Amino acid sequence: MFRFVEHTAELELELEADAPEGVLEEARRAFAELAGTGSGEIVECPIAIESPDLPALLAAWLDELVFLADTERLIAESAEISMDGPRLTGVVRGRRGEPRPVVKAVTLHRLSFQAENGVWRGRVVLDV
Repeated sequence: MFRFVEHTAELELELEADAPEGVLEEARRAFAELAGTGSGEIVECPIAIESPDLPALLAAWLDELVFLADTERLIAESAEISMDGPRLTGVVRGRRGEPRPVVKAVTLHRLSFQAENGVWRGRVVLDV
């Protein structure tokens, strides 16, 4: 599940899933909703992200999706990822297109990613 919380010039994203990988998948889904749909060729991009902790990994994951949209015109439709602590590896798949340039940056404001009462939750604020 994901939910957007509006801010002035910012958009707060609250994420929830049964596993940490699920939180990252919800983040991908939310970003894809903001970016739009692609209609071009299907592209696969390998990824490897290492961060000092889980909240930083969530921010780095979204940064990677923004980077792929900006540089490769890729709108991520799916991802096969695996985590080892704050290290993420996998493949992002999507279609080339004209992503909407909605997200300017991923901020560290109110950033969180942790388990609470058996449910994994994440929060990140996007500069829009």
